[in-house]
Amino acid sequence: MCIDRADAGRQSSARCIRPHAGDVGSRALSGVVLALVAIAFEGAVVQRNPVNIPAAADLKHAGDLKHLGDIKRVADLKHAAELKHAAEQAATNAATTPQAPPATTPSMPSDRILDVPWFHQTYELSCEEASLRMALAHEGISTTDGAILDVIGVDARPATFDTGAMRWGDPYVTFVGDPNGSEVALTGYGTYYPTIARAAATLGGQVLRAGEGIPPVDVYDAILQGHPVVAWVTYGWGTAVRVDYVAFDGRPVPYAGPVEHAVTVVGVNDASVLVNNPMSGPEWVSKGTFEASYATYRQMAVVVA
Repeated sequence: MCIDRADAGRQSSARCIRPHAGDVGSRALSGVVLALVAIAFEGAVVQRNPVNIPAAADLKHAGDLKHLGDIKRVADLKHAAELKHAAEQAATNAATTPQAPPATTPSMPSDRILDVPWFHQTYELSCEEASLRMALAHEGISTTDGAILDVIGVDARPATFDTGAMRWGDPYVTFVGDPNGSEVALTGYGTYYPTIARAAATLGGQVLRAGEGIPPVDVYDAILQGHPVVAWVTYGWGTAVRVDYVAFDGRPVPYAGPVEHAVTVVGVNDASVLVNNPMSGPEWVSKGTFEASYATYRQMAVVVA
């Protein structure tokens, strides 16, 4: 620094006054110190509150997930509310919409008599043929005992005995013995369900069922539905003991002595069965009597439309 100093009345002189070197160094040092202090202070602040970039990113991601979770919960609540509303609406509709009454099946009557004519059997032993003739008449088919026998065929051979065991024809295949013969004398017998079913079909009838093991309740149901039934029973409704024989062709034959008979079942009520007996005419018999007699020949029957 230069300073001009004047001394009035005296000799003027100019003198340049400069700062001391020690003073300049002191001031420079002070500036450096202050700068270092400021830097240290800023470092301390940074050290105390560091910025963790990955942590910040994680926090942001967590916030996004929370936001998405909130959205999903809101959607779930909305869906649950919609389901509840739909259920309430369905309940309201069910309560207010008239329901159709349940379908009812007409009950079957417990008794019925079919319009089936009665015919007397033409031959001494043609009870099966006469019974079928009556059943076919219900279908509007007219025939004779002789015509039915022609379809069935006749094995006229009498019974024989081999070491005490009886052998005779096969009633499942043909008529056994002479149709005008005698069961007692073993000169004539009869025939079973396969031949009667075959004759019915041959003559134009509709056979709904044929066989053995047809329970009585099925016979009754057939009558209630309008179908006559040819059934094998004992003559006079008596009780008989089976003593089966072996046919000439080797088939075992259910046999109960000279009592084989057939009738046409045409009516039923709660306690009784109406049959057209081709030997004696229409008659009511108790269900118990009919069932015991019907069991003798293994519940054999032919159901005709």
